[in-house]
Amino acid sequence: MCLVSDKIKFCTCISDSVDKLQHYWILYKFNKDKMIDSMGEPIMPTSMTDPNFIINESTLLIRINEPDAFDTPLKLSSKDRLEIVVNNNAEDYFKRFKYTFEFKKGKWNAIESDPFELMNHFDEDKFGKTKSALKRKTK
Repeated sequence: MCLVSDKIKFCTCISDSVDKLQHYWILYKFNKDKMIDSMGEPIMPTSMTDPNFIINESTLLIRINEPDAFDTPLKLSSKDRLEIVVNNNAEDYFKRFKYTFEFKKGKWNAIESDPFELMNHFDEDKFGKTKSALKRKTK
């Protein structure tokens, strides 16, 4: 399993989508007027299969609250969501890890991922790739 680096850098990129990026982030803005009712079948969260989920989430939380985490200043508002995906191109879905954070009272906080809430009430604002995402493999 992988450990996330505390030196991770969140870069904006000129790309059409995150599909081909190995590690990426997406910033979502709350849209009070968006009331879509997307439904689907729940999938077991990858946090349940990652023995390093808690330490990685903690590392990411500390890093995204540091002023130099992003390569460009972001205009953040309360309720913004940040989704960070590691190993996006892994063939095995359970080797792809997603971490979700909410901006509240001037700082990021870890929250449980809810893809239906994102689809129903948020708009994608910015995205990019991450540099120096992983530091080492663990047994």
